[in-house]
Formats: sequence, structure tokens, C-alpha cells
Amino acid sequence: MKEKNKDMLNIARPLLLLAICCSFISNSAAQEENVKVSADTLNAEWQSTILAAIDSFPERGGYYTGGKPNALFTNTTWQGLHAAYQMGMNDRKPYFCPEKAQPSFCSSATYSALVKALTMWDKQGVISTEAWRNMKPYVGIADDINTEGIGQDDGEGFWGRANANGPSIAVLIHELKAGYSFTAYRGAKTLRNKESESETYLTDDEWRADSVWQHAIKGDFMKIFWNKNESKGSDCGAIIGCNDVKGDDQEAGHSVIFMGYTPDGKVTFWSSNGPGEHPELLGYSIGTCDKTDIQRVVFTRITHPERFNEVKNIAPKNVNQYLYDLNGKKHSNTAELKRQCGIK
Repeated sequence: MKEKNKDMLNIARPLLLLAICCSFISNSAAQEENVKVSADTLNAEWQSTILAAIDSFPERGGYYTGGKPNALFTNTTWQGLHAAYQMGMNDRKPYFCPEKAQPSFCSSATYSALVKALTMWDKQGVISTEAWRNMKPYVGIADDINTEGIGQDDGEGFWGRANANGPSIAVLIHELKAGYSFTAYRGAKTLRNKESESETYLTDDEWRADSVWQHAIKGDFMKIFWNKNESKGSDCGAIIGCNDVKGDDQEAGHSVIFMGYTPDGKVTFWSSNGPGEHPELLGYSIGTCDKTDIQRVVFTRITHPERFNEVKNIAPKNVNQYLYDLNGKKHSNTAELKRQCGIK
């Protein structure tokens, strides 16, 4: 039985790579100004690896952003991440155990899937031990590597960058030169959130027809900025980051991995999805939404996983000031987002 399964896997993997390549060829035909494609646009092996990593995660497991255990959860998401990232001082690389990374929230899910995929991809030891140690989530728990038990705020170190507000993964990938990003923005609906007098809020048909949706490929990282104009009368989807100013709209985002479209054109994605009335029943899952539920989107595609060796230069307390400031200090804008993500 094991040999049969192995044969089936050997047959399925090339077919998956072919499907990804064909999808890329058809989807990349329509591009707009904010989707600048280089000659190096796809690493099919990586795209299949991130999808295989997602398959290794349990379903659900709970959604929890609290800082202390409670009646529903015996440990926090941060404690779960610490338990999942298994690496001692004598280990060359970590073993990442998805079953221990529970409960979760959206950015912990995308970080965990990224790390799991990198451990699966790096069979040749391209990523150094120092880089792996810096990828570890420093969550305030002392161990052999994090001897002082430090934590990481948004924008600090690898985990702090991945966990930040705004286009966190996109900024990280640009910093490492490990891939590229592309974005689209429907526009602000309220006058106070418009970035210019000429800015318009696209109609539903115009937004659904935007070419950014055609360019995305299953396995791309995706930052959603939710459109709550119709559901809650809030233009928060126009906002990048949080400035903690009373009365101002603040970012309402979701860090996910794009999984394609339903037959009727809805967006599907994988993440830790919540919150909800029963958080213990939520967590790792496939989510679905209409394109009109999204006001701004940033897709990020990894093409050079070997560049994650450069995390050796991102010390645990090294700060990306842009991401750090999006946590309570300032809002960003479209031009700055593009510049920080390397989008032309």
C-alpha cells in the first residue's frame, strides 16, 4: 500500500506543477499598471510546496487572539507557536509541528504555513542554521535559543514582520528579495479617506473586472482589507495600519493564502478564520468571500525561497520601521505601500 501511494504521489506532483503553470499562463494575460511582471514570475515547485504545507495542518483547532489561556483554550496562540517550532541549539533546522500550533489567528496561520513550507522545501540545507534561529517566533518564553525570553512586537524580527498590520508578508518578501507583489485598490468611499480629489470608488462590476484577480495563482499569499461600507457603514477598508486616534477609521484586514475561485467567481482562501460566536470551532479552514467584500488586496508570490537564508541578517530585535509604525502610530497610503512592497 505504501509503494502504491508513493507511485500515486509521483504521478500527481508533475500534474500539479503542470496545472499551476497552465493557470499562470492563462491568468497572466490581462495585467494592469500595478501588476508589473518580471521574467522570473513563477516557481512552480514552491507553489506546490506551500499547498502541500497547508495540507499538513489540522482542521479548525480554535481561533484565539487573547494573551492568556481561558476556559476554552488551555494555551494561547503564541504558546502554541512556541511549541510548534521545535529547534534546539544542536539542531541545524527546526521541525515545525502544525498540530501544536493551535489555537491560531490569521497571521499566525500564514506564518506557520510559510515556515512549514520552507522546512519541506529546504532538503539541500540552503537555509543556514542562523537564519532558522531568526525565523523562530520569539514570544516571551525562554528556551535554548531565546535565552532571555524576549518577545517581538509588530515589525520586530521575522515573526514580528509576518505578524504586523498592513502588507506584512509583502514587505518581508521584498526585503528578502524572495519574490514580488501586486496590488489593487477599489478606492475610498468617504471623502475623508480619499488620497486625492480624483480618487473614485469603483462600481461592483468595475472591481470584479479588475485584472488583479486574473493574475493571482493558488498558493499566493494574500492580504485582504475588508470592505465594510455596505455591511457596517465603515470605510475602514481604505485604511492601511492603525494610528489609535479616536474617531479615525482603522485597518480591518485578514492575512490568508489564496486558493482560487468558486464556479460563480467568489474568492477562496486558507487561513485561521474568525472570530465568531464559537471560537473553539473555528481556526484553520477554507474561507470564501465575494470580491466586493474586499476593498484593497495585496498578493505576494514567492519565487526565490533560497533567499530566506538572508533571514540570518534579521536579528530577533531588528526593526522594520514601516511595519512597526503601523501598530498604533500611523496610517500608510497606497504610494507608500507600493514603495515598501517593491510594486512599481
